[in-house]
Amino acid sequence: RDARGHCDVREVGTIVRALGVCPSELELRDMIAEIEEEEPTGFIRFEKFERMMTRVLLENQFTRDTEEKLLTAFRVLDPENKGYLEAEKLREHLTTKGEKFTTEELDDFLSFAADAETGLVHYEDYVTLLELQ
Repeated sequence: RDARGHCDVREVGTIVRALGVCPSELELRDMIAEIEEEEPTGFIRFEKFERMMTRVLLENQFTRDTEEKLLTAFRVLDPENKGYLEAEKLREHLTTKGEKFTTEELDDFLSFAADAETGLVHYEDYVTLLELQ
């Protein structure tokens, strides 16, 4: 939020996810459309964002996936059952298939999930860390 009480619309997804809310990209676009001005400026007023997020959090609209659901998704990408995925292969998959991650989202994810020395994502450890947050 800047000094005028505005937030860059491109930051909304990051802020929403930091609050533990995990909408799809389509749902996120709907959320932004709800709080944008009639003539979009690229910024939203914090007051509108705050009201919407309060409602979303109180109504528990976008619950996190369960640990088992997350593990199942990772295991689909690990047919050899190694227990890990190569960060670069995961990057390629998540930027070219399904609901694509942005570069920033992927960088944030991999900086947390991937082992810096090996470049591997040990997904069971990652999911366990997520559950602790």
